[in-house]
Order: sequence, then C-alpha cells, then structure tokens
Amino acid sequence: MRSEDPWADIDKPPSDQKFSGRLAPECHPLQLFRGLDHLGRRNLFLVHDRKSASKTKLPEMAGLIVEKRERSYEDKLLASVILESEENADIFIRLSEDIIDVVANAENEREAVTLFIERTWKWHALLRGKRKSVLNRDAQMGLIGEIWTILHVLSPNVGIDIAVAAWRGAEGAPKDFEMAGACIECKSKGAASRSEVRISSEYQLEDVLGNRLVLLVHSFAACAEDELGAFSLHDLATEVRNEVISKAPQLIRLLDQGLEDAKYDILHDYELVVRHLSMDAFEVKGCFPRIVPSLMPDGPIKVSYNLPLEKLNPFSIDQQALADILTSGGYQNV
Repeated sequence: MRSEDPWADIDKPPSDQKFSGRLAPECHPLQLFRGLDHLGRRNLFLVHDRKSASKTKLPEMAGLIVEKRERSYEDKLLASVILESEENADIFIRLSEDIIDVVANAENEREAVTLFIERTWKWHALLRGKRKSVLNRDAQMGLIGEIWTILHVLSPNVGIDIAVAAWRGAEGAPKDFEMAGACIECKSKGAASRSEVRISSEYQLEDVLGNRLVLLVHSFAACAEDELGAFSLHDLATEVRNEVISKAPQLIRLLDQGLEDAKYDILHDYELVVRHLSMDAFEVKGCFPRIVPSLMPDGPIKVSYNLPLEKLNPFSIDQQALADILTSGGYQNV
C-alpha cells in the first residue's frame, strides 16, 4: 500500500546536476522515479533511451514544469513533471500516482514515454477547468462515423498514421479526409432515419484537382450497452487512441487535437450507444447530383441540402474499388 506522501523520505541531492529519487516498483523494469531536484522540488521522471523519445510537444500548466532533458552523466533522456510549489503537493501526488498507474501498463519503453506525455495532457485539460459543450446526438453520430472511418476504412488500407494525418473534419475543412490522390466526405445516419444525407455546404462535394472524391455513408442503429457489437463515442475514442499509441505514437497529440477540435470531452457522459450496420461508398464524379460553386458563380453562398441516397446508385463502388482509390496516392499499409 502506498504511503500518504511517497516523497516524505527522499533526500534533496547535493548537486544541481542530479536528481535523487526512488524507483516506482509498479513500473519495473521501466526507470520511472519519484524524486527531488537540488531545489527540493518534487518531480516524477522517466529515464529512457534516445530511441524511445517522443516528438509530441509538452503541455504548459500553471504550477508545474513539464519538460524533456538529457541526463548529463549517461546517454539517456528524461521526461519529467516538476512541482514548483509545495502548496500544491496534494494535487501533484494524485497526478503522479495516476501517471504511474497508466505507465505501469506499457508494453515497452517507447509506449511508456508516450503514455507519460499523453497523460500530462489529460491533466492539462482537467486542471485548466474549461469544459466543452456537450455534443448532441447528431454531433456524436457524426464524430462516431469519422472515427469509424479512421479505424475500419482508412487504417486497414493506408495505415493508422496516414489516416490520422488525413483527418480534417474536426477542423471544419470542406472534406473530412484529405490524402494524396483521394478525398473523403463522411456521413452518418440512423437506421430508422430517412434515406438521405445532409450536405452542409456547396464545397463538401466539390471536385479537388488531382484527387478522386468519395462519399461514405455509414448507418448506425441505436442499441443497449450490453448488445453484441455495441459501442459509444468513448469506446471508439479509446480504441483509436490505443491503436495510435501502439502503431504511431508520434501522432497521438495530433489525434488528441482532432478530438479536441471536434469538442470530444472524456469527462462527459455520452448517452448514445450504437452498432454499425453498413457502409455505402459512392464516387463523386461527372453528373453526380450535387450543388457546387461552379453551378452558381454569381449566386448564393453557404448552401446546404438533402441528398437522396436512391439517386446515388449509379455511382456506388465496392470495397475493392474503394481500396484502389484510397491507395491511389501511393500509400500502402505495411
């Protein structure tokens, strides 16, 4: 059982070039320490090889110093969180124990570094005290469709790294995904809703020079939490974060930024639970029924309209054709 203050019996180091600390046994064989610096400030630091370093930027938090640094007497790096004032020691202890619990589940050193840093971002979001507005059901459904596309459409074809880098929907860009050779607009609908999708601007289905354009339409059915295949927005967000941490940890902050831009909040209790029923893919080209700027050079702007799915059958493409379009930019999932 952990003591009330794990730092209570750690001595301050004699030199400003060193830390004194004690290994967190929960994380063995990782070198994660609770320690003190030469000023007597509490810190939590992870010693790791250079090859395990993360390129993710660090958060800035009042009262805390989050930094990366070299260990002067050996070819190692440190990722650390330092408490500036003892008056916040109780919060720092909780923060540190949370980071330790998460890092203890890492399968290797590189994942440990990623988890250490991304956990500081979670505390950054919590401590800044600003809550996002709750996403309504339509917004939840839309974000679920985009994350599903990342996990089950793009990642298997071009890799999770390309999938995350291509995600533009949360930024308010005209297309949800933009890659070399292909763009994707993603729509989600309920199983019992009308057989149409809402196109929110004249730019969503506009041609992009040099790129093929695909409209994906996902159908989801609301269901109970205990039904087979059921998931919530939280479940999908956790799944995509885990895949990025495992396969492309350098992009975890980019993914988190996308989730933040989409107003996803881990602290909210999202009520929508669904099952994925189907996905239809259509290539937008030629006489595809759409409203685009070229049709109204002197006309209105900010046009939105409903697009009946029955009108799109001539443009339907199968899974192989979709895969060919996605990989047309030279991508290959290896």
